[in-house]
Amino acid sequence: MFIRFTIRCQCFYSTLININNQLKQLNMNKQYKKVIYLFDNYVQKNNPSDLVINQTLKACIELGDIKRGSFIYERLSSQSKQNHFIQTNRIRFFMKSGDINKAKEIFNKSQNKTLFMYNTMINGLSNNNHGKEAINLFREMSIAPNEYTYTILFKTCSQLNDSQSIEFGKDLFEKLPIQYQNHPIILNSALHMLMQHGNIKLGEKVFSKINKDTTSYGVMMSGYLKNKQIEKTIDLFFQINKPNDINLIIFFNACADLGNEKVLHSILNMFSKLNRNEMTYGLMMNMYNKRNEPRQTLNLYEEMKREKIQPNEQISILILNAFFQLNYFIQATEFFNQIPNKSSMIYDVVLNGLANHNRAEQAFDLFQQMSIPPNEYTLSILFKICSQLNNTKSLEFAKKILNAMPEKYQSNTIILNSALHMLMQYGDILLAEKIFSQMNKDTISYGCMMTMYNIQNEPNKILNLYEEMKRDKIEIDNLIWILIINALAELTDLSTCELISSELPEKFYNDIQIQNALINMWGKASSADRAKKIFDQIIKPNNMSYSTMINAYGLNGLGRDAVQLYYESPFEIIDDIINLCVLNACSHASLINEAQEIFKNISIDKRSEKIYTAMIDCFSRSNLINEAEELINEYEQSHLPSYSMHMSILSAARNQRNPLLAQKMYDRIEPYLKDQKIYATSAKVLLANTYVLAGNLTTASNIRMKMNQSGLKKLTGFSWTVVNGKVVKFRAHDRSHPQSNEIYDELERLTNELKQHGLVDH
Repeated sequence: MFIRFTIRCQCFYSTLININNQLKQLNMNKQYKKVIYLFDNYVQKNNPSDLVINQTLKACIELGDIKRGSFIYERLSSQSKQNHFIQTNRIRFFMKSGDINKAKEIFNKSQNKTLFMYNTMINGLSNNNHGKEAINLFREMSIAPNEYTYTILFKTCSQLNDSQSIEFGKDLFEKLPIQYQNHPIILNSALHMLMQHGNIKLGEKVFSKINKDTTSYGVMMSGYLKNKQIEKTIDLFFQINKPNDINLIIFFNACADLGNEKVLHSILNMFSKLNRNEMTYGLMMNMYNKRNEPRQTLNLYEEMKREKIQPNEQISILILNAFFQLNYFIQATEFFNQIPNKSSMIYDVVLNGLANHNRAEQAFDLFQQMSIPPNEYTLSILFKICSQLNNTKSLEFAKKILNAMPEKYQSNTIILNSALHMLMQYGDILLAEKIFSQMNKDTISYGCMMTMYNIQNEPNKILNLYEEMKRDKIEIDNLIWILIINALAELTDLSTCELISSELPEKFYNDIQIQNALINMWGKASSADRAKKIFDQIIKPNNMSYSTMINAYGLNGLGRDAVQLYYESPFEIIDDIINLCVLNACSHASLINEAQEIFKNISIDKRSEKIYTAMIDCFSRSNLINEAEELINEYEQSHLPSYSMHMSILSAARNQRNPLLAQKMYDRIEPYLKDQKIYATSAKVLLANTYVLAGNLTTASNIRMKMNQSGLKKLTGFSWTVVNGKVVKFRAHDRSHPQSNEIYDELERLTNELKQHGLVDH
């Protein structure tokens, strides 16, 4: 009996060891589907051990089979669920699928945190762009790190560019335990970090002391290339006895960046001596791609066809790029259709190529025909395509895709930034705000939201985002600063402009786009002197500089200064905007003669609708109605009527309290207002107000009654002011402010006081 039991035990353990070894070997050979197949057959007759389950979970991780992995785990015993190997693989499983929160939950609940588990968590956070969390987790470790920990951390630091992470990486390297100071993998990882951070001197010092292999040469060459030290990259290549494929790739990329004919000749000579295969053709094509020589890429493709070498994925991408660069859309489509197993990267190139060449409809159709799940870049391109199409169908489709995205993409900043940009195009501010509030934000995210608020005329919200960026220490680039300065210009509050513009970093002082924005801001904030000071600091003002400064003079009633600067502008840069700004400045300063002279000197073919409107407005403000009408007649001889021109005379008629003129102008454009609700409303309001000012309340009332019957409503105007550094926005009869009662009480007190001083209430 005992012998029989012993034999059965030996058979059981033999089978167990055998199945585990088979699964382990299959995993090592990357035959993951066979692992699943073998496991499924095994569990039909046997109860799998933790070792078997662990190997199967590894295969599920590599296949990305979340459903099967979860199914296996849910059927484990409570004891098996506490196995630290299984827990670690589950962490890897969720990290790879992008479900960081689930991975954290498993890690935090584990009562037996091993070094392997810590390394898995740190690596998973790093791979999911949560590098700072990875560093913080390392700091909390109660277990001594090993060589893998240091390698992962140096890799993590190389991906981060903030000062704290750079300093942490440098400090980690300097305090490296003595047993790891000559470890080749760790040193190569540290070397990569130092070179990525631009710490070339320390990188060179480390490189000079280590035992060099093709990997360390590759790391050093890659670092030189990133830091634009092309010649050092090339020199280092020639020091390698037997360069590997990676070394060759970096060398060819460096030569492409250097780009002189001597280097090109050397490369062609080297290419002629190399074995012609996928790699060598790919290297040459990549170089031609960097040099923007698509025809040379296609010549190599023809050579490959003659030699019957099939292009791999990377070469196919380069060929497709060349076709798109040359606008060979038919050839690109034919080549794409010939690719047997299209990867997501192939789809990305074609979708992006079509979108970049105004073929969004074709790209949209291709996306819907995709036979594989889209990756993060595909989704980003889709949202770009939908923003170009700008129709309801594409928006609804994009929203559907957005809601159905896999969990691993729902926190992907690249995808969400693209979605924000799309929603900005459609003006869907509510959904954009919802996404923005829940995402990991970067400079691009803030730029999208600020641009949207700029379009929606919400400067206070832009400034709120600026404060948020400062608080969260997010980089504020020149484009963000332009949006901030534009928001200040809309607020027109001098003290707020002074406060926030003083925070502008010195490195942006000579950025001409920012200088132009500052001129506009000071002009709108009633500080023409400061606008002129900025203008004088510009080394070479462009057309925008002149137009903005002329406009600043006009806004501040300095029409003659505007005219003088106009005549000082270089003739070759005077454009429609500069002409428009100086005419508007003349209009507001009643400089009718100067305006007429400028208008006369603008050639007829360059007199746009806006130029005519500005001149008509100038006549209207000076009560020269006949001249204004003559100009309208001249314009309408070869153009359809312009609403804005007639609105100028309508405004003049209101100011003159002249209902006959107002009615005449209104009757003239009424036939064209049927599909123009905004202009129709403004025109009717001006007409009604003219009758009110002329004392004809009955006609005014009839006009307003007809407006209500037709569904036309006067647009609500908003005003804002700044009180104690806080922007307050309000409209007429507004009671949204928490201190509305006190405000209206004070208003009534002031009104009564004014009446006592003789104010007549109209």
